[in-house]
Amino acid sequence: MTTNFPSSIDAFTNPTSADTLDNPPHDQQHADINDAMEAVQAKVGVDGSAVTSSLDYKVAQQGLTLVKTQTVGTAVSSVTVTNAFSSTFENYRVSFTGFNCSNSSGQTLQLRLGNGGTIYAAGYYGGGQSVLYSGTVNTWSVNNLSDVSCCYLTTTPGRTSTVFDIHTPYDVGLATPLMGFGHGFLSGSWWSYEYASTARITDLYFFPSVGTMSGGTIRVYGYNNG
Repeated sequence: MTTNFPSSIDAFTNPTSADTLDNPPHDQQHADINDAMEAVQAKVGVDGSAVTSSLDYKVAQQGLTLVKTQTVGTAVSSVTVTNAFSSTFENYRVSFTGFNCSNSSGQTLQLRLGNGGTIYAAGYYGGGQSVLYSGTVNTWSVNNLSDVSCCYLTTTPGRTSTVFDIHTPYDVGLATPLMGFGHGFLSGSWWSYEYASTARITDLYFFPSVGTMSGGTIRVYGYNNG
């Protein structure tokens, strides 16, 4: 019989110990199993399948895909994540967690964008707001400034983190919006910026406003459009 999979489940006839090789026909049994297995393989798909109906392709198109992981050293003045963005994905999520700074609490983690070793130190617009545990609210805005403020820093390890989305960084001719959140020195913050230049962006450049930073992990994920 011709396999019905994946439209429906096949119903095979299992031979018994009393059956002869022609009842059910032995050659037909092998042909049926071969047809069914080929249909299963086609449905699952090979690694990196480009067949849009295969499960491998469908799974690969869902959610976030980890693009790059980078750890931060000890007492560094900056860290650059190269080749973070490419034509593979349109939009990205960036997570930076588990790090601390050398100076007194209250400094900020700064971000610039770049391409191939060139760091863009102008053209950032937007603003944000932070709320301290005491209830104090701070707001800020940037008008064609040199960098983006992500979160306050603390000397206590593991208490600082930031996560943000960045849209169309690799596309030439489009401005690049960034929207994120941060947790730092007893405070939470949220912010929204735009890098107004239409240049291609491939790199991320993080640095503390004062002193050095240690530890932590930066992860870059691509948004699948499936």
